Amino acid sequence: MKSLKNQNFIITVIMLCGVFAMRGQNDCIDAIVVCGNTGFGGLTATGVGIQELSPLSVCSSEENNSIWLKLSIETSGTLAFTLTPESDDINEDFDFWLFGPNVTCGAIGTAIRCSTTNPALSGAVDNLTGMSDFEIDFSEGAGPDGNNYVQAVSVNAGDSYFLVIDRPVGFSDFSLEWTGTASFSQQPTVPNTNLDMQKCDFDLIPDGFTAFNLTLNDAAVIATQTGIAVTYHISSNDAIIGANPITNPIQFTNTQNPQIIFVRVTNIATGCFNYRDFSIAVNNTVAFSDDSFTTCDDGSDGDSNNGKTDFDLNEVTATVFAGQDISGYTIGYYLSQINAVTDVSPIFLNYYNTNPDNQSIFIKITTVGGCFSIKEIFLHVTGQILVNASLTQCDTELVSDGLTQFNLNEALPEITGGNPNLVVAFFESGNPVPLGFNYTNLSNPQILEISVTNLLTGCIGNASLTLNVNVVSAQTVTIQARCDNPAVENGIAIFDLNDSALVLTATQTSAFYENINDALLEQNQIANTSSYSNLTPYHSTIYVRIEDSNLCASISPLELTVNKLPHAVASSGDYFVCPQNPENYVTLDAAITDGLPGDYFYQWFRDGNQVSQTSYEIDVNQAGVYTVEISALGCSTTRTITVLNSDIPVIESILVNDFTTEVNTVQVNLSASGTGDYVFSLDNPNGPFQESGFFGNVATGLHELYIKDLKACGIIGPVSINVLGIPKYFTPNGDGYNDLWNIRGANAEFHKHSTISIFDRHGKFLKQISAVGFGWDGICNNKPLPAEDYWYHITLEDGRSAKGHFTLKR
Repeated sequence: MKSLKNQNFIITVIMLCGVFAMRGQNDCIDAIVVCGNTGFGGLTATGVGIQELSPLSVCSSEENNSIWLKLSIETSGTLAFTLTPESDDINEDFDFWLFGPNVTCGAIGTAIRCSTTNPALSGAVDNLTGMSDFEIDFSEGAGPDGNNYVQAVSVNAGDSYFLVIDRPVGFSDFSLEWTGTASFSQQPTVPNTNLDMQKCDFDLIPDGFTAFNLTLNDAAVIATQTGIAVTYHISSNDAIIGANPITNPIQFTNTQNPQIIFVRVTNIATGCFNYRDFSIAVNNTVAFSDDSFTTCDDGSDGDSNNGKTDFDLNEVTATVFAGQDISGYTIGYYLSQINAVTDVSPIFLNYYNTNPDNQSIFIKITTVGGCFSIKEIFLHVTGQILVNASLTQCDTELVSDGLTQFNLNEALPEITGGNPNLVVAFFESGNPVPLGFNYTNLSNPQILEISVTNLLTGCIGNASLTLNVNVVSAQTVTIQARCDNPAVENGIAIFDLNDSALVLTATQTSAFYENINDALLEQNQIANTSSYSNLTPYHSTIYVRIEDSNLCASISPLELTVNKLPHAVASSGDYFVCPQNPENYVTLDAAITDGLPGDYFYQWFRDGNQVSQTSYEIDVNQAGVYTVEISALGCSTTRTITVLNSDIPVIESILVNDFTTEVNTVQVNLSASGTGDYVFSLDNPNGPFQESGFFGNVATGLHELYIKDLKACGIIGPVSINVLGIPKYFTPNGDGYNDLWNIRGANAEFHKHSTISIFDRHGKFLKQISAVGFGWDGICNNKPLPAEDYWYHITLEDGRSAKGHFTLKR
């Protein structure tokens, strides 16, 4: 089959695929027309619409996921094709049926070619199918029967056929390649010329929408083609399937600006079509920067407050088109929109408004191309401000003279009506210097002059402000002070203002305000009077205004006081007493951090029970949890002090390591049940003391041990400790120095019955001496022994013993 490459048709087919992917399937009645001998790619078969194939039909199957194609033969030859699934999975199974020639939907008859072979079941090497010149069978299937191909068909020019593609198994898309010698009808051509349309909006109300004659493009798209129908559509989908043509293309009003229109060109005889899009647009009008213009009533007509004046429309134009280049455009002004559209009765550039204060006119701007825009413009005339206001204050001073301070700002709402573009200045009569807003009147009443300037228009008006002072007397109003909140201590408390000591008559009412100005002007009244929090920490002043028959009776200050809480140092818990020494007291105090002790009252408690002491400090000798309540001005805080018991030390053992070692040591061991904090000292009750009970390098002799409790129980001792030592040699030469040998440090109290036996080097017993006696002089049986080493055996009274030797030197 001839291969013709038509790019437009390829695009059409691809979009058709999208349509059917969306619609899910098509039927005989809306079969896709195959034109231009172009192959298909990416076709999707999803679902079935009308079931037009019977299970009893040739090849024994029906539609599952189907697409219908209509083939219009232009030149005779053979009709053959190859269908290739996009997936090469052997389980992807496509079937097809060919009906014709020249049958109609609803009467398609019996298929002249069909294949429902399942490639996986038939043992095929691939999942391709189609019609071929090399096959002899007209039909095959279902299931394992056949080889996926049937014989090609000889077709004649002018004939038409329906080809149904169905996918009973799988999910793949597919493509078609036409392999026969016949060709299909060609699709029309659509020239690539400019079809876009633009129009001016000449409606009475230009809104960017107007009527277009779309058929002006008919000649361009048909060109020299014959037998062609042209339709216009608002979507590509409608153009592809030939649905919903625009019913009146001669008078089509755009729905968007700009808008895309699709033109479809269809061959009436073959049904082949082509399409393209073009744009229609309503020329945008010039953008308007503003739609109003304001000027002052300058009084040029003899009346500065009649809302009428002369407008220079050139100035209006500059405002309406501020920041835009409108050179080359034509500008006109009219009293009505219809006059602007029809160019009837334009008004002069020097225009005197006929409607007071506000007048609307219409501006028309025409572009070089003849398009125009019309806009309603509002002209405003601002007259002089003539609002005479008044302020009334109460004079609550001790000596009332009718003079008090006014906040002139309080008159602004009455003068300006809240317009932020009005600036007000106040003057004393005859004085051109503006006054400050805090002003004390000079007389009662007093009239001030006012100048009001409109910032937008520059217009200036004049008015007056009358200051009145009511001379009234104040009363003393009090309320009970509050204590600070201990959780935050920020000087803020809640007051019930209704508890204040107010004295009112039957005709009087009261209201509270946070400042004197609000009270004078009766504005910003305090609403939450039953739960009001002071604004200034610890001391705040508000004002109570008393009205009598709607006249100010008095304005009095009300002082809100929040008393500070007493502050004390938090207890560290380092307080101890000694049960064994009840005469040992510890002093507790309130430890205040603010003021003097005499500024507060004190009440003490032990373990929650009140004790009699009410002083700043107390002495106690019993353990417990002590609290002191510190109070002043009705506000209090508490300090808690924990007093613990300590104990005197209990010596469990004293280990002396002396005559058997080179260095003498003492280890003092205390009972683990002691709750004190103990330190140790040898031979000096005044220390120094050490934390450890171990003493090293202790000299021989009798020592005194002292143990001190750092908490409360003081010092115990002395406890005697005897440390012994053995001399290494002695020299009995009669010089009075080192003439005798004995152990050192022995004490009659501890070693009265301790003995020492002395032997020569051969083990012969020589002498026995007492550990607390004079010692051995080196004589045995009245004979001095020679210089050499001698041996000893010591037996101490405490059960210890030791053996060793020493040297006798001559």
